[in-house]
Amino acid sequence: MRPHLLSLLVLAACAEEAAPGASGPPPALVRVAPVESGELTEAWMATADVRALDRAGLASGAAGAVSRVLVREGDRVHRGDLLVEVQLDLASAQLAAARASVAEAEAELARRELALSRRKSVKEGVLAAEELTEAETALSAQKARLEAARAAEQEATAVLGRHRVRAPFAGVVAGRHVDAGDWVGVGTPVIDLIGIDSVEARTHVPLELATRLEAGQPVEVNGGSGELVAIVPTLDETTRTALVRIAPDPELGLVPGQVVDVGLPVTWAGLGVKVPRDAVLLDPQQDRVLKVSEGSALSVPVEILARGEAAVLVRGEGLAVGDSVVTRGNERVRPGQPLRIEGSE
Repeated sequence: MRPHLLSLLVLAACAEEAAPGASGPPPALVRVAPVESGELTEAWMATADVRALDRAGLASGAAGAVSRVLVREGDRVHRGDLLVEVQLDLASAQLAAARASVAEAEAELARRELALSRRKSVKEGVLAAEELTEAETALSAQKARLEAARAAEQEATAVLGRHRVRAPFAGVVAGRHVDAGDWVGVGTPVIDLIGIDSVEARTHVPLELATRLEAGQPVEVNGGSGELVAIVPTLDETTRTALVRIAPDPELGLVPGQVVDVGLPVTWAGLGVKVPRDAVLLDPQQDRVLKVSEGSALSVPVEILARGEAAVLVRGEGLAVGDSVVTRGNERVRPGQPLRIEGSE
């Protein structure tokens, strides 16, 4: 009797151990949230190059030997400051000659005006009409000669000006390419000038993002603030991306050549559905969410379209607005496992 009784007890114990497996895992206690529609704004992160708003490669406007270079790299200059001077002798002489011609023409005009005035004061009948007409014609011709002399003076002034390279804006000298005594031709680079008081950050974004940005939007720049100035409506032929210009807060103290991190506020709408971030189970193979289906967990593969602070936009077959997804406890739930939802008791 004892061996038979022992066999019955062993069989009963095995039946008890197999019972849970036969009925499946117990319901898992989870928290759920609804699947929603709507838009989502995410901070799209990128790197941007800081550039000066004003920058110029200044060149000589005349040919000749460099007589003076008044600046070096790092010097601050004001608008209109003289930077480089190229051999003035010939141009100065031409200007002096032009000014002398103007003075001569003005004196001759004054003489002819006086002569005409005297002729007009003579009593009628004493002076022939032809003489008066001749004097008036000579006066008109002299006025024309004076205008030509003044035009020549302006031209000589402009030519002399090309021998002097001046700063077109306030800034800092970034490069000096000539020294006194160097021979330069028209167009020879002499000075690189950049304005450091006004800078902007530039980055490139895909067209899909560019169409969702607007000028005037606030932008994050290196942890500080900025403003989106413009989106250039053309694509780079190599990268097929659009240029975005950003005005950083001056208090950030950015300098040309610096690389900064920017966060662009991109608003996504009309794409997929919105679920809480905690609902998404990240997986190198396939991200997924657990949808509540007839009281059990149904695994739904999803594609993440955009990420916000608290929610994400996803696309998944069979996932629709109004469905419920697991947001807490989902990492321990097996697909098909019964669910016990918090607050439903």
